[in-house]
Amino acid sequence: MDGTLVDERRRTPQPASAVPAARQGFWARHERLLHVVTLAALTLGLGYFVWRLGWTGRGVSPLLFVPLVAAEIFGWVSIACYAFLAWRVPGSDRPPARRDFTVDVFVCTYDESVAVVEATLVGCRAIDAPHTTYLLDDGRRPEMAELAERLGARYVTRPDNAHAKAGNINHALGVTHGELILVLDADHVPLPDIVDAMSGYFADPQVALVQSPHDFSNRDSVQHSRLARHEQTLFYHVIAPGKDRHNAMFWCGSATLIRRQALLDVGGVRYDTIAEDFHTTIAMHARGWRTRYHDEVLVQGLAPHDLAAFLLQRARWARGNLAVFRTRENPITCPGLAPKQRLSYFASLLNYFSGLQRLTLLLVLIVALALGQLPMHATLVGLAALWLPWSVLAFTATLALGRGTLGPLDSSRYGLLTMGIFLRGVGALFTRRVGRFQVTPKDGYDTGGARILRMEALVTVLGIALVVAVAMRALEVAGLLGIPPLPGIATAVVLALGVWELFCIGRALVPLVRRRQLRIRYRTPVVMRGRIAGTTVRVDIVDVSTHGVGIIAPVPLELGARFDLLTRVPDAAGTLRDVTIPLEVRSMDGEGGGPTRLGCRIGQLGARDRAAFVEFCEVVLPLQRLDSDQQRLGQRVPPPPPISWRVPERERAEVAKSVSA
Repeated sequence: MDGTLVDERRRTPQPASAVPAARQGFWARHERLLHVVTLAALTLGLGYFVWRLGWTGRGVSPLLFVPLVAAEIFGWVSIACYAFLAWRVPGSDRPPARRDFTVDVFVCTYDESVAVVEATLVGCRAIDAPHTTYLLDDGRRPEMAELAERLGARYVTRPDNAHAKAGNINHALGVTHGELILVLDADHVPLPDIVDAMSGYFADPQVALVQSPHDFSNRDSVQHSRLARHEQTLFYHVIAPGKDRHNAMFWCGSATLIRRQALLDVGGVRYDTIAEDFHTTIAMHARGWRTRYHDEVLVQGLAPHDLAAFLLQRARWARGNLAVFRTRENPITCPGLAPKQRLSYFASLLNYFSGLQRLTLLLVLIVALALGQLPMHATLVGLAALWLPWSVLAFTATLALGRGTLGPLDSSRYGLLTMGIFLRGVGALFTRRVGRFQVTPKDGYDTGGARILRMEALVTVLGIALVVAVAMRALEVAGLLGIPPLPGIATAVVLALGVWELFCIGRALVPLVRRRQLRIRYRTPVVMRGRIAGTTVRVDIVDVSTHGVGIIAPVPLELGARFDLLTRVPDAAGTLRDVTIPLEVRSMDGEGGGPTRLGCRIGQLGARDRAAFVEFCEVVLPLQRLDSDQQRLGQRVPPPPPISWRVPERERAEVAKSVSA
């Protein structure tokens, strides 16, 4: 089919083969060294296992020796699979956009709040390419019908909720007609060029879908380790591009452009499991369809805000993805898949068994410390020549393959947090229950506290047991406790490993226990000016969200003070719009009569002001922030200088008089 090329978009596209800022660290710049380290780790690992199996089992308990060797072999296989996917990570070339396809946008919702869905529909309205937006409401709520009408979307519902999200999309397929379908979760706000960025891939008639990364606007979420790095960064900027090389990228539920004909060809979205996206992609690949991955952030979603939401989402993924082993689309046996596709799917599913490996390692360590039983017999020379180099190289290779998207301890932290739910996911393989689809909560508060320890009961219990075991061994070394002794070098090694694992457990749990996230929405830092209505006083706006604003005022105000803030915000097309924002002071931070930082809650906005302000917060700011991330991380551009304050005494008096509770 001949394509219609379109002009350059408002947003400057990424250059050809652009490398995301997320993977521009040391290892990304030294690809050859990365390959050397990885090959060295895998080669030495093979030699290590020859030694382990042939020379280290003499005189030790098989109940410790066999599980530990199995866990270590699992680690080697995991690194090999990781290397298969991440050996080469190409940048994405944005193909010329096409406008000769009709496009439907499906926004799937069930119980999300009006504010969450409103932001997504505002983003849909700002999409450059011609399209029709459909709000697929499985909650059958009148307020959603009103919201769709107000924001130019078509409202679609159905009489029941059969098969959850899969059934919702399948029902919509019967009442819509677009050749391409952009599927969005209710909290995934699209950027204006999302369709144009991916539509060019469909010049290939065999392409069934194009997936883009998931990125998140609430950078204070429990899954963020840094502002621009979260638990899924490794997958979307290293693993997914690697899968694309093997025609094995799968639909990730949202931020996906799908060819309608491909969905119809496999009988619609699969609903045999609660991982309908993953399952449906295997069926597409088995039918000969191709999938592509475009490594450019084109949506801003809401990451799970607290540990409960994070675990709920990951548990659904684990149960749903592993359940494909019990279906016709089992990637090991499903006919029609290429060997590289089978290996790619196997590598993805293997990760869910990491909880079993981690549990095994911790239990073996606890038993060795407390009971003096060793899982291996080794000399100091053997440990220094094989065990230590293998351990160091395996750690280094794992870090190197991540190319800066994974912190040195991130893997351990997230592995501990997900250990329990991954174990339950593996256990679900032995039951025929499909499980209930549960929507991940999109907003709320996180007060941390002891409830974290209850949610992570397995890690907590293992941590307590490890503390006791380390203490017992330390007392034995001091001659204060009569438990079976360990050889000198073994005592030092197992004590060091015990302290290290305690550090990792503490690093995973303590920040969550101490965490206090008390805003319902993340505030994006900005550098803006505004004026208090009815005065000539100007204030600096330092952060915004659709729920609140942070400003610097010339003088302190009373808690509860109400006033209107006048400012101007750009829309997605770059046009400045005047907005009036009613504010109520909820917190203050300042002393000495100088400038005061005010935390303000937004009141009821007028219809026009709300439309402009929501578009600014949910579409324009993410664009600017993503561009800033790319520049600062990729090109090392320094952040803007801090604001300096020069507030005339006249303005200080005027604002104090005009703004009162």
